[in-house]
Amino acid sequence: MRRWMWVALAVAIVAIVAILIVRQQNEAVSTTVNDADTVTVQRKQLVASISASGSVSPVAQVLLNFNTPGTVQEVMVVEGQSVKKGDVLARLDSLELELAVRQAEQALIVQQSAYSQTVAPRTQDVDAARAALVSAQAGLGALIRPDPLQVAIARHQADVANETRYQVQLQWDKVKDAPVGGTGRDLLQSQYAQAVLQAEIAELQYQIVARGGTDAQTAGARAQVAQAQASLDRLLGDERTRQLAEAQLRQAELNLELAKTRLDRSTLVAPFDGTVSEVNVVAGQAAAGGLQPAIVLADLTSFHIDVGVDEIDVGRLTEGQAVQLSVDALPGVPVTGVVDRIAPTARENAGVVSYSVTIAVDPTDAPLRAGMSAIVEITTDVRESALVIPNRFIRIDRNTGRAYVEVKRGDQVEEVEIITGLRNDSESEVLQGLNEGDELIVLPNSPQFFGG
Repeated sequence: MRRWMWVALAVAIVAIVAILIVRQQNEAVSTTVNDADTVTVQRKQLVASISASGSVSPVAQVLLNFNTPGTVQEVMVVEGQSVKKGDVLARLDSLELELAVRQAEQALIVQQSAYSQTVAPRTQDVDAARAALVSAQAGLGALIRPDPLQVAIARHQADVANETRYQVQLQWDKVKDAPVGGTGRDLLQSQYAQAVLQAEIAELQYQIVARGGTDAQTAGARAQVAQAQASLDRLLGDERTRQLAEAQLRQAELNLELAKTRLDRSTLVAPFDGTVSEVNVVAGQAAAGGLQPAIVLADLTSFHIDVGVDEIDVGRLTEGQAVQLSVDALPGVPVTGVVDRIAPTARENAGVVSYSVTIAVDPTDAPLRAGMSAIVEITTDVRESALVIPNRFIRIDRNTGRAYVEVKRGDQVEEVEIITGLRNDSESEVLQGLNEGDELIVLPNSPQFFGG
């Protein structure tokens, strides 16, 4: 009997403890529900957009530099000045550059003349060169193979000289031993001496003609022939000579073009209508190249902003989409624009893939300036009367990817699976699973995976 009493007592104690635990849990749930964040499902307009940041840039900007050494002679503009296309902004002292152009022009004239002579020489020059070659060849031939006619003439002249000497000698022999001299005897003696000399000279000339030239004479004659041939070849020209002349002419043309380019670069000219935004040179200083431009010219008639859009979002962009801009320097000032260009290729930075998107800023009376920072909101879609809930109420199952919300039904909380549609950074459209007026709840310390 006592045994059953102890069993009954134990059962009663367990029942009392269970009742207390349940009561405590109900009180905790009631307290948690009362402290939870709640929201009512409602229908409204949902706008999806993509946010990005960038800086305001002019429609066109160019960094101008002389790109040639020299001293700045004159600066014609100041910062903020408006200029027209073709206006001179600054120039270098160009005296040496102008002289270089003149020298290059003269060198080109010389090469043009040389080229003309090579390709189309004058007829009289060619005839003279050919005559000189024939003469040199004849001289060489005479030294190598004596002309029989010339040999015969030289022999005849030597015989005539010997005969004259013989006749004069006969006369001289008659008077040379006379005891008394006189004018006639002295004249005859002189004539005899001249006859002997002329006979010896004629004999030597005959021997020279008959023998031909010496090795030294032949070598000299050969050199004259080669020189005459080279002169004629230069006039007539072969393929290599013409190619060389043409190359020298082209080099002279390039040298002139280079000299003119350097002269042109000594003057900075506005490539378009715009505003001078920077002037970094003064008259009298050396024109130094480098990273700092001499003058910066910008076209401030319109502006654009280049931003980077993540590869996940770029598929939602199309050219012409509306853009809202928030300019840091102009708080509260409405500025709008449109998507003007989406880069066809991606760029990667630290493993993040993005695409460059250009936003064209609409004309505005706001004091917008180049370089201002701005945040752009690109509208990608608009849903009218969509069933909308905050993103923070949505839980995503990591394993299945399904979306769930906690729905408050009286004092109870029910987990409901939903299907979402359009979303932005803070809200999502619900396609299935909820009705307008449903009350959602997020219990304290409840895990949230969608974000908000």
